[in-house]
Amino acid sequence: MDQIYPAVKESYVVVLATPLYYWNMSGQIRTAIDRLFALEEGDGNLLRGHDRSSALLMAVEGNGFDDVLLYYDHLMEHLRWKNFGHVLAGGNGDVGAIEGKPELKEAYELGKSIK
Repeated sequence: MDQIYPAVKESYVVVLATPLYYWNMSGQIRTAIDRLFALEEGDGNLLRGHDRSSALLMAVEGNGFDDVLLYYDHLMEHLRWKNFGHVLAGGNGDVGAIEGKPELKEAYELGKSIK
């Protein structure tokens, strides 16, 4: 968190990239998000608002995104961050399965749209 706190404080855009584990983000990224709560305490609110934005990128074996989208959208609402959206690439159980999928272009276009 010694590296994550300063990076988030200085950021305008936070891109969350994670596999889908049990219908949500990985435990590692969820733990980091949970620990960001410390930036909402103490010396003023250093996390919510502040003209920050976010996007969610996921490439997964399955296709069950409902729970993670509910969590992500709620997180964006709570943090008052602009939600640039998400690219969710399902059906990637084999090495190289994502090659040629439209989600790659969607992720590229999403990245280009962030200014």
